[in-house]
Amino acid sequence: MSLFLFVGVAHALSNLPGDVSTYLGMECVPSCLLCHTSPAGGSGTASQPFAEALLAEGLLISDAASTGASLDAVLAAGTAYDGNADGVNDVAELTVGENPNPDGIDFCPVEGEAPPQIERGCFSGGEAAAGAVGVLVTALSLRRRRGGGPS
Repeated sequence: MSLFLFVGVAHALSNLPGDVSTYLGMECVPSCLLCHTSPAGGSGTASQPFAEALLAEGLLISDAASTGASLDAVLAAGTAYDGNADGVNDVAELTVGENPNPDGIDFCPVEGEAPPQIERGCFSGGEAAAGAVGVLVTALSLRRRRGGGPS
């Protein structure tokens, strides 16, 4: 039972960049570095100012519906949320494709360049589903090897 709960939470986390992009009408999906300090995402690395702003305004990683509400709240707060201190609200920056974090990278790849490779912890929807299935298959395989099959 707990394995299925883990898979559901992992899937909710992996959709956040796409959900933000879709909600704001961005030209591309931002990398994990929008919220994380590591390009691979992962536990304990969601400490960018933008992540802190969303969390302060009610983002729940297990509730995709909270994404839009937290983005709206950050935008409504004006320059109270200005992670890179340039005088522009973080969400307003994202809507024009700019990174709101200090020393941020460009989210949309330059024409002719490949987008950065995303490792784990932050995937597009298809990769997240494949990763979740992989975790499930591995766990079941280990359980059977140890003689802990279904009871």
